[in-house]
Amino acid sequence: MHKIKDFIKLILAIYFAIITGIGFTILYPGFAYTLSNEKRYKYGHFLRKVWGRWLFFAGGIWVKHKEETVFDKKNTAYVIVPNHTSKLDIVTLTVKLNINFNFMAKIELARVPIFGIFFRTIDISVDRKNARHAAMAYQRAVNQLKDEKKSIVLFPEGTIPGNTPTLGRFKDGAFKLAVETQTPLLPVTIIKNWEVLPDNGKLRFKPGKVYQYVHPPISTVGLTVDDIPVLKEQVYELMKNKLADYGYHQ
Repeated sequence: MHKIKDFIKLILAIYFAIITGIGFTILYPGFAYTLSNEKRYKYGHFLRKVWGRWLFFAGGIWVKHKEETVFDKKNTAYVIVPNHTSKLDIVTLTVKLNINFNFMAKIELARVPIFGIFFRTIDISVDRKNARHAAMAYQRAVNQLKDEKKSIVLFPEGTIPGNTPTLGRFKDGAFKLAVETQTPLLPVTIIKNWEVLPDNGKLRFKPGKVYQYVHPPISTVGLTVDDIPVLKEQVYELMKNKLADYGYHQ
């Protein structure tokens, strides 16, 4: 029975890969045009939402998105810190989080054929092995938060943990950026994306319902780098408790 279920998930994964490619191919001329000029990036982000909605519809994915409090979506920039469980996280955040933002992630994503167009343009890629490049990427993020008032998504775990949904160790980067720019943190807990599209080295997919909780913003006004450990623990506890509500204990 297990082998049969695994085979069905493999077939579904191939189907999901096909619909992913179809949607991207149809929208690619729009992506190429909107992402060729920084002034048109917001339209590229809109098209990315359209692509995500297509994946939800065709892939049979339902996302329950809940914001636990009302927060300013127009005039305030945030350092958005979600847990990282699946490549699907980028899609659920893009489609459901209706604020102006982009992603900051490792440069390897910019090198992915075709799909890397986002991390070569609208998003910020970081080469951690190149100090100069990393410093330039960090400064771009600082300028975006302070001057453009545009939010940034930074996964505090840095990568998808091997024992998902158990949380990985949080890195300092997102919290340092928030403190140094005095930008509020916006924690997000994503649940069950890893069941729909697992990141375990196997080609598997299972349609289903996922949950995305946006927690109340955390102010960093007046905080310094000495407060980073406390901030990390605060966000970690928020996510750990929300995961525990669904039976996933750390």
